[in-house]
Amino acid sequence: MSADSHDFIVIGAGSAGCAVAGRLAGAGHSVLLLEAGGKDRNPFIHIPLGYSMLYANPSVNWCYTSAPEPHLNGRRLFQPRGKVLGGTGAINGMIYMRGQPQDFDGWAAEGCTGWGWDGVLPYFKSCEDQERGADDFHGTGGPVAVSDIRTEHRLGEAFHAASEALGVPRNPDFNGATQEGTGYVQTTTKNGRRWSTAAGYLRGPAKRHIDLRLHATVQRIELEGRRATGVTWTDRAGRHSATARREVILCGGAFNSPQILQLSGIGPGALLQSHGIDTRHDLPGVGENLQDHFGIGAEYRSNVRSTVNDLYNNKLKGGLHLLRYLLFRTGPFADNGNYSNTFIRSGPDIDRPDMMVTFMAWCTDEQLRPHPFSGFTILAEHMRPNSRGHVRITGPDPATGPEIQFNFFADEADRQAALAGLKFGRKIAATEPMAACVDYELSPGPEVQGDDDLIAYCRRNGLSLLHPVGSCRMGVGADAVVDPRLRVHGITGLRVADASIMPRIVTGNTNAAAIMIGEKAAALILEDARAGA
Repeated sequence: MSADSHDFIVIGAGSAGCAVAGRLAGAGHSVLLLEAGGKDRNPFIHIPLGYSMLYANPSVNWCYTSAPEPHLNGRRLFQPRGKVLGGTGAINGMIYMRGQPQDFDGWAAEGCTGWGWDGVLPYFKSCEDQERGADDFHGTGGPVAVSDIRTEHRLGEAFHAASEALGVPRNPDFNGATQEGTGYVQTTTKNGRRWSTAAGYLRGPAKRHIDLRLHATVQRIELEGRRATGVTWTDRAGRHSATARREVILCGGAFNSPQILQLSGIGPGALLQSHGIDTRHDLPGVGENLQDHFGIGAEYRSNVRSTVNDLYNNKLKGGLHLLRYLLFRTGPFADNGNYSNTFIRSGPDIDRPDMMVTFMAWCTDEQLRPHPFSGFTILAEHMRPNSRGHVRITGPDPATGPEIQFNFFADEADRQAALAGLKFGRKIAATEPMAACVDYELSPGPEVQGDDDLIAYCRRNGLSLLHPVGSCRMGVGADAVVDPRLRVHGITGLRVADASIMPRIVTGNTNAAAIMIGEKAAALILEDARAGA
């Protein structure tokens, strides 16, 4: 067993972890960065549309599966998670969506001081390199490249026009003054290539201060009493340990951060004891409060031959567009296929948008394999669910995946919101000019109309939107895991900084908020280091 020492040890080189490591190293601190995956060499990582080839690829993806979901007919839901430098931000759909100011003000109202909109906007801006330039909401020159869709899409334009015909205003910037409306998304891409936080933060002068270890599976965080002192991990060369002169920062994500805490003896005592793990600190909230967005799609056969299905099914057409991409970084391979959103309110008593209806220029099976015809999907996504689940270890072996339980559809309000979103998505498809693009509805199918039948369809077909958060909740109550400075309650020298700390999920895709959390976490850590805390 080897041993060494660094100022900070960061566990996980994902969206938040790279931000934390990069900023700490940029300030001159020595950082050990441990990543269980390998290098981001797979070419499909860097081609925006290539992420469909990574969705179930075990070489770069943990390919987790949820426990049977009791309110979704006992179905297990596939959960891709990045097993590669850059984490899930290296294999995701790249959509840059922060959420609404009220989301973060809600965090502050729950006792998370400093995490209101005024407290997080500076960190959204400082990490951003916005293609459109700087303004009151956006920054330039940061490590995270944010770009517009490179080519307007005929079906996307029809989707926007139909949404406007239904009374939804056009919105050019979902991360600007308001989120409500319809328009194109932005993505974390640069010059037609994916731009993960590994690309943004782990380069330049900061790289000299980062000791990056890949294929490093953390066994446990080492504790002396109630203080974190280091980390033990294994890789292809064997077992290793390192000490942290200042702090250990856990950035494993919503599934692996609670798993690592529990394996280290920090978590619900009864759970740990049931798996033969000594309870070093009984912290009941570790692994609880898991949240995710629920999605339900309506699928359509298309009259317009400009879908991803057409690229996949016509090798000549797909090959020509791939060549166009390789030569000019333009065309459908330079985008992600999820072009457009329409944000609406699922009911008259909802005070702000809670439903994201998305146009996806493809129609696929669950593993993202396109059907053998032109098709697209209109996906209704409930953004502020009440249902809560958990993440729990299933044994003492770090190589064994945790139990993941979302409890989707446990709450009646969640069911009604999904029903409203599905109905509105179908209205878009039935409204000109979108209606002219529809050959026929594949699912739910024109015969499925009543609320009971649509709810049954949701139970049979609804999916996780792959935005897990909340399992190491930030807060001040008995069920909180970290305080507003992201320090683990009851343990010194240990913080969690990733999407798992969100007390409530944001109204939008979660990658942008995860990066912000890493950026703000690094600022808090450096502030405490300067103060000698």
